Amino acid sequence: MVALVFLILGFQLAIFVVKVMERPGDARPEPDMTGQLEPGQGTPPEEQSATPQESGSPERTKFGGYARPDRNTARKPAGGTAHRPARQYESFPFNPNTVTLDELQRLGLSQRQAESIDNYRSKGGRFRSKADFQNMYVVSDTIFARLEPYIEIPKLELNTADSAALVSLHGIGPWYAHKILDYRDRLGGYYDKTQLLEIDGLDAVRYEGFADDITVDPGRIHPLDLWHASDSLLARHPYLGPRGARSVLRYRQLYDSTRWTLTDLAHEQVLPQENIEKLKKYIEIQ
Repeated sequence: MVALVFLILGFQLAIFVVKVMERPGDARPEPDMTGQLEPGQGTPPEEQSATPQESGSPERTKFGGYARPDRNTARKPAGGTAHRPARQYESFPFNPNTVTLDELQRLGLSQRQAESIDNYRSKGGRFRSKADFQNMYVVSDTIFARLEPYIEIPKLELNTADSAALVSLHGIGPWYAHKILDYRDRLGGYYDKTQLLEIDGLDAVRYEGFADDITVDPGRIHPLDLWHASDSLLARHPYLGPRGARSVLRYRQLYDSTRWTLTDLAHEQVLPQENIEKLKKYIEIQ
């Protein structure tokens, strides 16, 4: 009997121990190698924590590391898009000597670049050719390549230019500007820019320095009334001078008006043939 009682007690004790060991929550389940829990063994830790988008942290992997964020869901930098919008510009004909600061910026130059060009002009700088504009350090090769077809630098017209315009020419200062204007007045206007070489002291080297920057409108010449002008007026003309003026006056006294032609003057050798050819540009009745 005693042995039977001990046998029953031992069996019940064993049952009690087994139940205690199998009580839920007393032991943490181990994940298998795939990282999945066995059915009925609690909620996966991925579902218990916040998502990467909610927490602002990278996603933790099953084995304790961090997953690489998806490029499509990566957070964008604050303040808008990462790329600055392309700068807008216009293209229109312009003269770099007179274009305004606002127009330079509309052409695509920055305010600082436009001010640099304006400072160059305010100090007496002048763009005589497209190459002069290209040589400005603020004008990049890219900007010049785009603007080059629109650069228009008008040439200086000799018969209308004033002293201020003339001194802007390379090699021409106030003294030469005065001589150019005086010679223009005595001639009655230039019909060819090479006439500048007739001015005393203005040599070919100086002339070549600005020849490409000037032009002449022969339609602005004031005609010379060779047959009625006074002695003093004729004497001022470069192609007559005092000696030529006296010869013309004497001829007019000897011959009637029917022979007042340049052809007759040449026949009578009143003036050198070279001067007569030049006078043809200024005399209406030849």
